Amino acid sequence: TCQMVETSPRCLPNKPSCKDLRCPKGTTCQMVEGWPKCLTINSSCNDLRCPSGTTCQMVETSPRCVPISPSCNDVDCPKGTRCQMVETSPRCVPISQPPLICHVLGRW
Repeated sequence: TCQMVETSPRCLPNKPSCKDLRCPKGTTCQMVEGWPKCLTINSSCNDLRCPSGTTCQMVETSPRCVPISPSCNDVDCPKGTRCQMVETSPRCVPISQPPLICHVLGRW
């Protein structure tokens, strides 16, 4: 296809997609690392192996590999800190100490 590159028109190859690939019966096309691939149709998460950093989740009636959202369950914080979600990431933050109460002349 013709695309403008900087200020000049250039002929560039089309990026392949699932529209360009015919998959055999019992398979479906999915984009894997930017390339269309014919993958076996799976009916549950038991049948699907997901790459690292993703987990299987049923989307409508099909299993899909979706990114794992990190949580405080995945983090071990050092002593004196606790896990807190900051924006969308778990972080170890200092545990805030209550104000010190001084004992002066027999009084609190």
